[in-house]
Amino acid sequence: MPDSTPDLGIYAEGDRSISAFVINAATTGDHSPIIKLEPGTLRPAAAVEPGGRVTNLPRAHSKVFVGRTDAMAAVEEAFTGASGQVVIGQVIQGMGGVGKSELARQYIDRHKDRYRVVWWITATNPEQITTDLAHLAERLHPPLPQAVALSMALGLDKAADWAKAWLQSHDGWLLVLDNLEDPRHIQDLLGQLRSGHIVITTRRQVAWPAGVTHLSLDILTPQAAIELLLAVSERTPDPDEEPVFAAIAKELGYLPLALEQAASYIREARISPARYRQQLAKHPLHFYQASLEEADPQQTIARLWDAHLALIRTRNPQAELVLRVLACFAPDRIPRDIIGGAQAAEDPAMLDVLRLLASYSLITLEEQTLNMHRLLQAVITAADDTRTQTATDEPSSPQLALSWLADAWSAAADLPPSERTGRWQMLTPHLESLIRHHPITDTPGKDDWIFPVATNFERSQGNYHRAKLLARHTLALMTTSRGREHFYTLIARGNLASVLGNLGRLEEAEAEFRAVLEVSRRVLGEEHPITLTDRGDLAGVLGGLGRLEEAVAEIRAVLPTMRRVLGEEHPITLTNWGNLAFILGSLGRLEEAEAEFRAVLEVSHRVLGEEQPITLANRGNLALVLGSLGRLEEAEAEHRVVLEASRRVLGEEHPITLTSWNNLAGALGELGRLEEAEAEFRAVLEARRRVLGEEHPDTLTSRSDLAEALAELGRLEEAEAEFQAVLDVLGRHE
Repeated sequence: MPDSTPDLGIYAEGDRSISAFVINAATTGDHSPIIKLEPGTLRPAAAVEPGGRVTNLPRAHSKVFVGRTDAMAAVEEAFTGASGQVVIGQVIQGMGGVGKSELARQYIDRHKDRYRVVWWITATNPEQITTDLAHLAERLHPPLPQAVALSMALGLDKAADWAKAWLQSHDGWLLVLDNLEDPRHIQDLLGQLRSGHIVITTRRQVAWPAGVTHLSLDILTPQAAIELLLAVSERTPDPDEEPVFAAIAKELGYLPLALEQAASYIREARISPARYRQQLAKHPLHFYQASLEEADPQQTIARLWDAHLALIRTRNPQAELVLRVLACFAPDRIPRDIIGGAQAAEDPAMLDVLRLLASYSLITLEEQTLNMHRLLQAVITAADDTRTQTATDEPSSPQLALSWLADAWSAAADLPPSERTGRWQMLTPHLESLIRHHPITDTPGKDDWIFPVATNFERSQGNYHRAKLLARHTLALMTTSRGREHFYTLIARGNLASVLGNLGRLEEAEAEFRAVLEVSRRVLGEEHPITLTDRGDLAGVLGGLGRLEEAVAEIRAVLPTMRRVLGEEHPITLTNWGNLAFILGSLGRLEEAEAEFRAVLEVSHRVLGEEQPITLANRGNLALVLGSLGRLEEAEAEHRVVLEASRRVLGEEHPITLTSWNNLAGALGELGRLEEAEAEFRAVLEARRRVLGEEHPDTLTSRSDLAEALAELGRLEEAEAEFQAVLDVLGRHE
């Protein structure tokens, strides 16, 4: 597939640096190279069969399950057709804590042999539904080269669409849509699926379409509630205690979740039900009145957990504080060693706190992490949000949560690279949860630095959507607390511009860079590192937009200043030097491009090492130039070295790895090994769709490369369809 114009890639690194693919792809961001890749990997959903039983149940069913015989029979009848009509969907509706999810788990346990695939989806919002469907696609689809995740290759939306296509073309599966907040979020899903079973749990009472039956799950009967309390508390039935248990059950609204928590508390604390009831009686009257007059069991849950907090407060005040801070994080996989901050990680007293919280069933402890029920988190954060604030020097729960994360992030900086990356990947979901639920936009804080740092980390990992969320929060925080022209605010705005470039929104990125440059030139000066970095990033965006002469002019103008101010060996200088070489190649000035690449590689090999992302990116781009010069075997060898190192150092789904993969596929096509090239192009296209999205420039590059390979193979109708699909996307953005 020779072309007079070389297919090259740009790599950029540094604070908010951006690299942009100029001819066939665009990958932008810290440590994001642009290397040309080849097509060929996505399997048709209808052709994929699960290799075994596929499931992602978040936890096992409860050992104690009482009072639900009729409800279980109704679900079984709906799905077996005992009543003469088989349905695809079963709605289990009821108030929070009534046991909707537990009924679904119990049904799965009893009928697991009926299903090859059982997939649990958290349906609280459309984004989470899409994410969980994308994860289903990742489990079903055969592994991609370099361990690229399907959602990274296709983008979440397209990966979710692949999962829907699989469900449409197979039977023997069960989906659980747990905690659905709005039925409109699954209208298309219900309309498309006809061959499996869907269980929907929701608090909402609404009309449902044909083919979906509705079960209203009520609270337990008084006798079943007593049975549950006795079984979970592991107390021997005592006629004297039964009236006390009956009173507790009534006060707790006969709600299974509340009853199980209460019984667990009685068991772990080794107290009598009478003492437990006395503790409940000491709490504010309005909770008690709500449960009697309004019969609102949701309030009863809050009252129960408020009672727990009060009892914990008397045992260990620090435990209550820890629980309130934990409520700020994501509910799952909270690292245990961040609790209490840097000074408390090895403190035996913190182990006592965690043991105490676990004994009350307020958290679930695992060896390295802990989980906290999302409903408990919601109750605590809601109470904290509505509490009357009094003047105090003590930090709030969100401030403490941020401090713990900042301490953990700093400590991880001293770990070996692979461990450090894994650690930061574990922390960022909790930082995301913190900013979503507890925006911190007051005054400058000592831990604010973590937001821009985490933004750049997520960009380096190719997690551009989370990076955008972090970047927007950082900009809002810095603007509010420090002002529009503050140094940190300018960095934050440049970060956001870079993320927009990463996401392929190049026109927006250009506008942001020009706006921030106007301020940084005036406030910081022409030779400030931030100004220089933004100019280099702007040049990368111009290249990505195809405005190559402008890009060359901008880089040539800024590169001498970078060398003088930052030094020739600085990563920002090396990145822009490599970008210049890339654009020269894109303009057809191949001998100049090769000379520049070899010069920058000599420095980066010596200063940064053989496997540093800048080095890998420039080496991959040199391979593209070699291919354009007709030195095809030499180019293939270089591509394979870069791809192997990228997979090992960065991971299968990293944008640099995907670019290297696409470049290798292109080299195979240039060598005439078209079947191999097609397979590789399909694989990387699938990965890019999942990771970057259907309309990202890199995804379009892989798709057009696949079309070119198909044309070379003589499959012209397929090639035309692929080319037309690319043109349709481009036409929508003109």
